[in-house]
Amino acid sequence: MKKFLLYSFSWLLFTGMLSLHAQEIPTGYYDKAIGKSGKALQEALSTILNNGAKDVGYDGLYSVYRTSDNRSGKVWDMYSDITDFSFSNTCGNYKNEGDCYNREHSVPQSWFNEARPMKSDAWLVYPTDGKINGYRSNNPFGEVGSKYSSSANGFSKWGTSATPGITGTVFEPNDMYKGDFARAYFYIATRYADKCGNWQSQVFSSSFPHLAKPTLDMMLRWHQKDAVSEKEIVRNDAVYNEQRNRNPFIDYPELVDLIFGDRTDEPFNPDGSEHPYLISPLNGSTINIGTTLFNHSVSNNILIQGKNIENDLTLTLSGTDATLFSLSETIVSASDINDGKQITVTYLPTEVGLNNATLTISGKDLAYSTQVTLTGKAIDGFAALDPINITSNSFTAQWSAANGATGYLLDVYYLDNTSSGEEVTVLNTNFKELTQIPKGWETSGFAAIEGDNGVRLASGSRDGSISTPALDLSGNETSLYIKASPYKGAAPLYIYLDGKKIDELNVSSQIEKKMPLPAGTPSSVIKLEASSDKRIYVEEIIISKGGGYKEVRVNGYPKQVGNTLSETVTGLTPSTEYYYTVTPIGGTASKSNEIKVTTSDDPAALPDITDISYSVIYSNTNRLYISNAPANTKVYVFTIDGQLILERTLHDENLEEYTIDTAGVYIVKIVSPQGSKSNKVIIEN
Repeated sequence: MKKFLLYSFSWLLFTGMLSLHAQEIPTGYYDKAIGKSGKALQEALSTILNNGAKDVGYDGLYSVYRTSDNRSGKVWDMYSDITDFSFSNTCGNYKNEGDCYNREHSVPQSWFNEARPMKSDAWLVYPTDGKINGYRSNNPFGEVGSKYSSSANGFSKWGTSATPGITGTVFEPNDMYKGDFARAYFYIATRYADKCGNWQSQVFSSSFPHLAKPTLDMMLRWHQKDAVSEKEIVRNDAVYNEQRNRNPFIDYPELVDLIFGDRTDEPFNPDGSEHPYLISPLNGSTINIGTTLFNHSVSNNILIQGKNIENDLTLTLSGTDATLFSLSETIVSASDINDGKQITVTYLPTEVGLNNATLTISGKDLAYSTQVTLTGKAIDGFAALDPINITSNSFTAQWSAANGATGYLLDVYYLDNTSSGEEVTVLNTNFKELTQIPKGWETSGFAAIEGDNGVRLASGSRDGSISTPALDLSGNETSLYIKASPYKGAAPLYIYLDGKKIDELNVSSQIEKKMPLPAGTPSSVIKLEASSDKRIYVEEIIISKGGGYKEVRVNGYPKQVGNTLSETVTGLTPSTEYYYTVTPIGGTASKSNEIKVTTSDDPAALPDITDISYSVIYSNTNRLYISNAPANTKVYVFTIDGQLILERTLHDENLEEYTIDTAGVYIVKIVSPQGSKSNKVIIEN
């Protein structure tokens, strides 16, 4: 809840302001969203915003502006504070700020190829000064650093980004309109959720809630600090009268928190009443029960928890593979639901492959049923299995037996992102969203897009490969992220850089792997290849430069663990992603698939332990110093209102130095296997 410590206060101010101008929400407009939460709520709002919406046309925007952006008979410009435009004063040519106004796409047209209805959506396009709009260009919104240019009186700014996670040149609107643009972006990510994943990757995302984290965090700050104004309320009614849809984040600002903030488990109830709802599991979520040998079972617990439930809830399984899954209980009492009840799901596969079923939780108290996808993976032969006994500083790795093995080599590692250089995306392709091989890519053998599975490499009789366009991979900080899954059984995926094999991944179930790449050239090519009858789906590939990514082994690993099928790994850091593989010693089996495991606990909530041998030093500059940190220590820097702005990993360094551009008070939390400690620091630029 730390993201919104000031939210209640701003909401009180806002509700008091409503008496100035009552919003004219049509009766029943939001009915289909009531009772829904999180992703389901966003999907319901997307349907509402699209159904019945009118495309006013690009030229028609000028007519909309006469009522939606009218300030005492003049154009209400949010980019400049010196303009005085009449509504006929459209651009045309301009030389100076104040010459004319044009239609500014808050999401640049180039990001969506000028497609409709985005091109003419009044919630995306605003009237602004032509000259300042030109300076904004196609750059994302962001917060500039100490060096920037600006409009008259420093009203709008543009320059190098100082926003964590957003790189390059950004445009920063004035503080008084940041909330306006934030709520516009929440509208855009909701109405166009099925499209915006193909837009600028620093800003939008193909996954819920469809804003990339750096932009999401910034927009949440902007929304919080600049509450809904009378201007927005008037504009909401005016746009609805012409375009026939509203901005729900102006009508109900709490929707921001329910979809994009930290209350995604709460249902939307505009009347404020306490309706019954489920907190866990989330509707539409996927829960992996585990990986096991066929004819061997594996179990996992699911928390069923609700609020204000008065009657029993029913749990049912459906789907083609439903008989392979079973539940410890099918009827759960209201009291157990309200207190939270762990239900055990057991998966017992009868053949090798991927299986899934749908768990439906229903009852007369719920406005809609919750549906969760259960998945399981059955293997034959040697493989690493899902970990058990996960704590804040340990987990138990497991694997199946390999024929002829006399022992096993366990390798445990994590990803280090300690470089001060910002990560820049060189290539980002999601094949699941495409209908054909993208331009510039080369294929050989069998390679074809197959719907939501992505691109399939290889057939029963032919090898298959796909190669990227030529990319600048020169330098020492280049990484590859790949998401892939097997066609049937386990299969190797070969990775080549400029014709040289650099890695081989065992794809026995869906994998997500990020790996460092050797230094390439200004025109390097990455090739992914699969062998005949060992078919693989490649779902997504991202190539990045910067960020200082590398794999770091946990102390003592790789480690020979003898002829056993499990090993407990200790001395780990809370809330950290680790990976492990297992290689048989002796026999014919090769290295296993990679398993990812995240240690538990929220670093912001960990209790402080004072006997950790490090110190935090601050000065009157914009630099933060950390000295004498234990190995595998994580550093978290929070703003005073709980926003996480920096996260780094330390490895036996005597002194670390970080730059923080914005003056203020910050909370620095150090988390190590020995415990955690917080310090309050003051940064003065």
